[in-house]
Amino acid sequence: MEQSTSLRLLSLIFGQSGNRALPGAGRAGLLATFIMLTTAAQAVAATEIAVGIGGNVTFTPYKRYDTQWTLLPMIDLDSEYLYIRGTTAGVKICNLDFLEVSVFGAYDATSFDTTDTSDARLRLLQDRDASVAAGMEIRLLTPYGMLHASAARDILNNSNGWNGALGYVYSVELGPLEIIPAAGLYWSDSRYTSYYYGISGRESRKSGLAPYDPGGRSSPYLGLTMSYSLTDTWDIFCSGEIVFLDGEIQDSPMVGKSQIRSLTIGIMYTF
Repeated sequence: MEQSTSLRLLSLIFGQSGNRALPGAGRAGLLATFIMLTTAAQAVAATEIAVGIGGNVTFTPYKRYDTQWTLLPMIDLDSEYLYIRGTTAGVKICNLDFLEVSVFGAYDATSFDTTDTSDARLRLLQDRDASVAAGMEIRLLTPYGMLHASAARDILNNSNGWNGALGYVYSVELGPLEIIPAAGLYWSDSRYTSYYYGISGRESRKSGLAPYDPGGRSSPYLGLTMSYSLTDTWDIFCSGEIVFLDGEIQDSPMVGKSQIRSLTIGIMYTF
């Protein structure tokens, strides 16, 4: 199974790590990420390049939290040894027709900004910052779809935790229209989950919320991407995802929803 346009779009939208690359992305973090990606691009003669722009809306699980809207450029560069997929840059240490193993660095946009919630007690908590993660991914391409597994660790000392994903995607082509369903599991360890959804003793005393120290979590997800080829070089796409939050996250005093829902639409040009 070759990596189709929609499979590349999934990489751009959701990235390698267990958290999507777009929602909540701050300007400073994106700038730092694109500097890293530009440096990587200068080191390789690309064999396949696509650029575009996408708009994303995400409904986060935090209580009384603003809907997150993001507009940003998208880039997909794929060579024999290096790649850039959205806000992820990686090196392929194994690149076969049916198997890809890579190490990567990725921008993790998961964050909590107290100014984005109207809940009086949540506004007394500390911010949870977006970060950069480094890790490894394995992709297995078969005639029946693509299996992928990844693990990455925060390298900016925000959560100091691990997170990743295990998933499956399949592509169905109907002329110029391509439909690709996806399903899998996002996971994170206790340090990662506690940083983004826990309540420390100090925060509890200040806000009146109960202390909370969640353990590791695993949350299943479903996704659907559709891509339509306008010409040989131009494609439009739409991609949606629902994450069904683990009970450890739903029980957090910070959380008021059982799902994370996101939708991305955009246009890509392939050189």
